Amino acid sequence: MDNKYIKIIKGTPLFQSMSDEEIAQFLRPDGSGIKSFRKESYIFHAGDKTAYFGILLEGKALIERDELWGGRSIIAPLAAGQLFGEVYACTGEPLGVSVCAKEQCTVLFLSPESIIKESSTLTARLLKITAMKNLRLNEKIQVITPRTIRERVMAYLSSLAKKSGSHIVTTNFDRQQLADFLCVDRSALSTELGKMHREGLIDLKGREFILPENCSRGTRFVNLYVNNKSFNHIHFFCSF
Repeated sequence: MDNKYIKIIKGTPLFQSMSDEEIAQFLRPDGSGIKSFRKESYIFHAGDKTAYFGILLEGKALIERDELWGGRSIIAPLAAGQLFGEVYACTGEPLGVSVCAKEQCTVLFLSPESIIKESSTLTARLLKITAMKNLRLNEKIQVITPRTIRERVMAYLSSLAKKSGSHIVTTNFDRQQLADFLCVDRSALSTELGKMHREGLIDLKGREFILPENCSRGTRFVNLYVNNKSFNHIHFFCSF
């Protein structure tokens, strides 16, 4: 296996701090567990079953769900070093989501059965990774629970600010992907972002959002007033 891939694997939460020899016992000697995917091709298809989960070694991908009426919801982005599909590989349940390559991707596929059988340490790590993903999913539910587009944008930017510790935050999504993530129409999202910019609530520079500066000075909450109405249930979390 290419040394650059070994470095990525060793940097994942699953194999962190393990030696090359320890990692090698879970890899196929002929490298057959590594596959490449073209841009816009599917790594996993919703409805299929899989006995393997993936580690993204190169490229970027999206976990997404196609709706019956033709819409699409983005569950999460994937970057090099991230795991995906482990819940479905462990349970044998049909995939409820698809994973689509957004650029040329290289993926390592691993069997959770071999990990559970051979290593209690990796089993515990796999459980922790799954638990953390459940937390991220709960965070998304909090973002899309508000009814209006503005409230969803505010909740999403709040979560980014809380994680980064800065009033300047960057999203991994382009506008269409952000609309899909927030479960809103793209044109309606662009219109609302434009309104928020004109009202001085945010500044936009591509994928970068600049929030009120007092977020970086440790203010616990910044109440936002829009059209003389206070959204008391939506706050920017600015204490880190």
